[in-house]
Amino acid sequence: MQASVMRINEFIADKRTLVIPVYQRNYDWKTSNCEQLFDDVEFIAKNGGEHFIGTFVYQHKPAAGIFQEFIIIDGQQRITSTMLFAKAIYDSTDDEDLRDDISATFLKHDKGALKGKCKLRLSDYDRATFEKLMADEFDEKIFSAQEKDSPLYRNYRLLNEKISESSLTLKELSEAIYNLKVVSILLQDENPQEIFESLNSTGLDLTKADLIRNFLLMPLAYDEQKNLYENYWLQIEKLLRLSDDMENFLVQYLIAKRKSDAVMETKKRRLSNRNLYVVFKDYFAKNFHAAKPCLEDMLRYAKFFRRFIFSDETKFENLSPLDKKFYELTHVLDAGNAPIILMYLLDRFEKNHFDEETFIKFVDALISLTFRAKICRRNGIHPQFAGNVLTRLDKEDSLDEKIFWRAITFGKGSYSFPNDKDFQAALVTKNLYETIKPALCKYLLYSLERATRAKELPAYSSATVEHIMPQRLTGSWKNYLRERNDSSAHEVWLHTPGNLTLTGYNSELSNGDFDKKKEIYSASNFYFTRNICRYPEWTSAQIQTRAKRLAEAAIKVWILPEEFSSRSVNFSDTFNLDSDFGALKGTKPATLSIDDTEMEMPYWNHMLREIVRRLYAFDKDAFRQATTARRSLFTTEPTDFKLDENFYMETGFSTEDCLRITKSLVENFDRIADSNFKENISFTLRRENRRRAISA
Repeated sequence: MQASVMRINEFIADKRTLVIPVYQRNYDWKTSNCEQLFDDVEFIAKNGGEHFIGTFVYQHKPAAGIFQEFIIIDGQQRITSTMLFAKAIYDSTDDEDLRDDISATFLKHDKGALKGKCKLRLSDYDRATFEKLMADEFDEKIFSAQEKDSPLYRNYRLLNEKISESSLTLKELSEAIYNLKVVSILLQDENPQEIFESLNSTGLDLTKADLIRNFLLMPLAYDEQKNLYENYWLQIEKLLRLSDDMENFLVQYLIAKRKSDAVMETKKRRLSNRNLYVVFKDYFAKNFHAAKPCLEDMLRYAKFFRRFIFSDETKFENLSPLDKKFYELTHVLDAGNAPIILMYLLDRFEKNHFDEETFIKFVDALISLTFRAKICRRNGIHPQFAGNVLTRLDKEDSLDEKIFWRAITFGKGSYSFPNDKDFQAALVTKNLYETIKPALCKYLLYSLERATRAKELPAYSSATVEHIMPQRLTGSWKNYLRERNDSSAHEVWLHTPGNLTLTGYNSELSNGDFDKKKEIYSASNFYFTRNICRYPEWTSAQIQTRAKRLAEAAIKVWILPEEFSSRSVNFSDTFNLDSDFGALKGTKPATLSIDDTEMEMPYWNHMLREIVRRLYAFDKDAFRQATTARRSLFTTEPTDFKLDENFYMETGFSTEDCLRITKSLVENFDRIADSNFKENISFTLRRENRRRAISA
């Protein structure tokens, strides 16, 4: 490694071309970064002196003749921005001598075989835009709308504006750029990947996707880098560009491939964007010997993932039957983690482990799980749940409906598949218009209509959700409910499904009286809306009656086969602070594990005390802050649980209260102390409680 301090114009020398390798991220400096660069140059011009702008790390690339190519490992954003600055001055002056000086120093080779070529060669994604900007004469007309929206073009125009607004002359600004200093580091025998990771260890400059790309490509020869980048990585980026969610794909890809969202088998921490890079490197080391097979596999799964990316402009009627199901699950129901399971299923579908008709039934089952979970406030397709499902499915050589249903109904507590009783109860009593939002209420009602009468149904886009008893009561409605001794109906039942219906003329109905609304409902093309006319009045009783009818229809749309509808608490399972505490009623703990340290635990109150002790010992100040939301639990008066002098905690809570208090305190503590206690806490149950186990 050779390091030296030099002016930036010395680094951008006559006989060298600076090359941005394909594994580097695209140019993406924000306007604030370029504004700071301009301010630094302006300060030098006004006050003299020099300014250090950073470290440039590079390698030699073998090239023919006397011209050298330097592969830039770190520093491309600053180099590119400095050249944009120089070009903005070049385009702003009529002084030919100044233009020639700027061009020869910063922009283009002025002699030999490379005469007229840019001194900086960006990656394919940015190259065309950059070379247009470096043209001898700037012409706004040659740039496409997409190019004008690029960071390169925006920052060039910004620097142009800053130059025109400055009180300094173009020559003064130009001379000041010469006083920007850098530390150049030439790598020789060093591992460029290790150097790169060290330079970007803070994670502030690069995304985890950038780091993964560099990890795969950087160790390779330049030509191989270029080949793999263009044929695989760039294709993945193009597939996922509309989703703007490369890291989300990579997280879900790893969970689908590893059948787990755990960071390590021995750790309870969960895979997320934060630890994505570390997990990917571990996965690569265990499963691949070279970058190409890994990239081939990633591209294959990216093609799967692309099938789950939709927008409001997607033409539903043009989709295949299977893609329509993907649309319903991932876009309408917003099942963000469903691709973990769907990518795995597409992989097996392509290997002929089941046919398309069976695949559609699998997705219908996931739709049922997702919608029931939203209605009943369960976890649905959580990453941890998805990993467990894939582990179960992976044991089967071929898949059928029973195997799939068995795999997705294994969950307990908040991970359980809501049964008919819970689903119906929620549909009758829950305030769904506010909790699942109008869009899903519309989905609920329209799906019921479609199941009742599949043909000649009004278009989904033309339907709106109408409150039968209006959201804002008129005097007439208040009198109507008062006369029927039902004044509380509006507060209790307003946003429940029984009081919601579909219509295509919401504005006409508005806050009209019930009898007037029935006249309009009678001509509706929606069955359940037209059916409202059978009710002589509209009070709490009728709303509940109608809700029960809707709920009875709903369990036939979002089904759960009877043989899979009852699951008891499994005493072999390990639970955590995201489990369904209600399902643990009547049980006792057996063990508590914190950071892989396991201890026997006879009662729930003992478990609460032990966790509180650990938090308090770890950070007393953070713990006291975490208790602000639970002030009534802590006192200066002596109790049987002493934390410190004049600091005691009340105890003697029920099972559910113990667990809820524990979860609340741990979550608050983790947020304040920036720790991850919650991820590392788990517990098991005593088997003697089997007789008290209840259905999840």
